[in-house]
Amino acid sequence: MIDVLRRNLGVKLLSFLVAILFWLFVMNQGSADKIISDQTLTVPLVVTNLPQNMVVMSQLPLISVRFQGINPSANIKDIYAQVDLSGATAGEHSYSVIINAPVGTTVVDRQPASIKLTLDNVQEKILPVRVAMSGNPADGFQVGTPIVKPSAVNVRGPSSVVSNLDKVTAEVSIAGANDTVEVSPAVSFRDKAGKPILGPNPSVDILSAYPSSVDVIVPITAKGMSTKMISLKVKTTGTVAQGKVLKSVIASPTSVQVSGSAQALKGFDSLTIGPVDLSGLTEDKTFQIPPDQVTLPSGVSFLNGTTISVIAQIGAGPIQKTITGVPVDIRNVGKDLQVDQGISPVDVVVEGLPDVVNNLTPTQIQLWVDASGQAEGSYPNTQLLWQLPPGVTMITTPQVTYSLKAKA
Repeated sequence: MIDVLRRNLGVKLLSFLVAILFWLFVMNQGSADKIISDQTLTVPLVVTNLPQNMVVMSQLPLISVRFQGINPSANIKDIYAQVDLSGATAGEHSYSVIINAPVGTTVVDRQPASIKLTLDNVQEKILPVRVAMSGNPADGFQVGTPIVKPSAVNVRGPSSVVSNLDKVTAEVSIAGANDTVEVSPAVSFRDKAGKPILGPNPSVDILSAYPSSVDVIVPITAKGMSTKMISLKVKTTGTVAQGKVLKSVIASPTSVQVSGSAQALKGFDSLTIGPVDLSGLTEDKTFQIPPDQVTLPSGVSFLNGTTISVIAQIGAGPIQKTITGVPVDIRNVGKDLQVDQGISPVDVVVEGLPDVVNNLTPTQIQLWVDASGQAEGSYPNTQLLWQLPPGVTMITTPQVTYSLKAKA
């Protein structure tokens, strides 16, 4: 038997090798990416021309397509089904399924040939952020009132969903915490039962928020201590550079949370920081205020991580400008009189901040003389009355001449 196997061993090995090479050649002639004649494929469905203010609320199915014909250069990855949503309206409607097929192939059948899709209008809504805390702090510690910045976000999504939302959620774990927790979680969306809100395709979000995350501070203090939010005021010294004005000076944040005994916090509602020296400032500046340099009442302290700054906004000082061709009215002329000589438009010099004065036009200025109780005659060198936009003052006091006469 062994002799039989050994006969022509070289020929047998060569034949076996040729068979393997032929099999590899045949396998390489076709690829899973190529289209062969008369086959059925399952292809994805996409939507096109979806109006910007609408969203699809239905799960898109896969489409079964049977082809005939062959195109050696075509790739299966280039085949897909689509529905055209041009001019679509909200609600459930049927749409024809169109197959994108390569040249040289024929679509014999598609299943389904049409589908029902539900569309909804997109709505935006400002919603408050609620902090959902999980876990418990370390033994001997307690949780204070969380602070959220910003406290509200703009939510965008299907109107059928957004209209029923009254808040978004920021989830924070305080398990084992023995110090203030500061995190920036992404906001999440939950229904009234507390369950996540999912779209027709759970892997695709139907709701979005701007901003998408918020900063959350959860005070963790020793038991027996209280926390309180106090407002910040700023004390300044010095004056800004000549030709500049101080537009505003504010603390950032405008309020901070402190901790202490209930007795120590009683009546402590605001804190003045500074003084901040503004001498010679020519542009905006931010001053960092180290919390350890701020004097607090005995028994009161800032929460860990507290940062305080003061923002001074500096603007260009007032400028003067000549406004030409401002019309002048004559008001309260007696019922038996009429204007004999009117008043031509005049030029005036005004002063104010550049962003106001530079855009000032004659129509924004009201000039007039008051003819109440005046008789027929001429009135030379009469001072005008005026009304100017807020922040604008009159530098000159224009004088005009006019005359009245009796009605014919």
